Amino acid sequence: MLRHLTALVLLPAMALAGVTFESDVRPINRAAPGASYADMLARIMPAVVSIRTAEVIPQAVLDRYRGRIDKDKVLKDEKTGETLMPTGLGSGTIIHPEGYVITNRHVVMKSDRITVSDTVIVQLQDRREFRARVLGVDAGSDIAVLKIEGRNLPVAKFADSEKARVGDVVFAIGNPLDAGITVTSGIVSALGRSGKQGMGMAFEDFIQTDAAINPGNSGGPLIDFEGRLLGMNTAIKSGTGGSIGLGYSIPSNLIISVATDLANGGKVVRGLIGVQGEDLSLAEATKLNLGKNGAVRVSLISDGLPAAKAGLKVGDIIVALDGKPFENWNELRLAISRHKPGEVLMVNFIREGRGSLARVTVAERALDR
Repeated sequence: MLRHLTALVLLPAMALAGVTFESDVRPINRAAPGASYADMLARIMPAVVSIRTAEVIPQAVLDRYRGRIDKDKVLKDEKTGETLMPTGLGSGTIIHPEGYVITNRHVVMKSDRITVSDTVIVQLQDRREFRARVLGVDAGSDIAVLKIEGRNLPVAKFADSEKARVGDVVFAIGNPLDAGITVTSGIVSALGRSGKQGMGMAFEDFIQTDAAINPGNSGGPLIDFEGRLLGMNTAIKSGTGGSIGLGYSIPSNLIISVATDLANGGKVVRGLIGVQGEDLSLAEATKLNLGKNGAVRVSLISDGLPAAKAGLKVGDIIVALDGKPFENWNELRLAISRHKPGEVLMVNFIREGRGSLARVTVAERALDR
């Protein structure tokens, strides 16, 4: 009886003897439209880095909590011998062969959001690690520029964000939740997001995307279909803390402007003419035959500043800057801020139904304005 049962148990294995399984070893046709983005991603992904921050643990704290600090979570500074506790995680992109790296300001700040972290470590995908210098941070745009010293560094190229359109395919790259460098895809969902859609920075001009962005992706690149850096992933809107398809990226043209100032002088120099404005309603714009272009009514003129000196008044309706239309007050304010002190702006405006032009010499925007 036992021998018979043994035979029954072995029958299925005997029945499978000789069966083989085969796979189609041909690679997919990556030349076919939309079949693969692997080759394009392979060009830019080496320039994407993980960024970790750490703060020095004072000796008094080490002595007090000795034995209760998880040794696996602390770092040792090889140069100073100080004990460091990891505090933050983010992503970044190398944008220059001499080791300039961009990321978000909030990635490299301490928990007080005022002081730069004691230690910022940049890790490349080839596992090289560098201790970075923070050359400058800008609270107005949430951009930071770092500097690392290394050879043969991979570099990403910028795209012109002014040419982006809703519906363009984009990819978000970064180190979400410390899972390792990861790619997600989506499209440009909207352009020029600020205010209610924005995250509270003084100068917002976000690209909105449905490509998944999660904690740890901050500072990583949003790239276009050709593998160029179109934006920097900065924020999400979510009721869960994870991505729900509402991601926001700083556009490349704003990054270039801010990063250039930070890399060369450590601070951002912005223009100011001394006006505040409010968006004109569509009904009011229609009455003035402005079409679909935006317009801004001047609500405040600051005495002694360029706009007042040029003769602009409260109630004037600004319709163009240097002959270029704009969407709203936020876009106009951002455009003015990108000009340097001493530059002359041509402000097209309407007063009492008549068009006019003012030459306004830009002043420097104080940090508290």
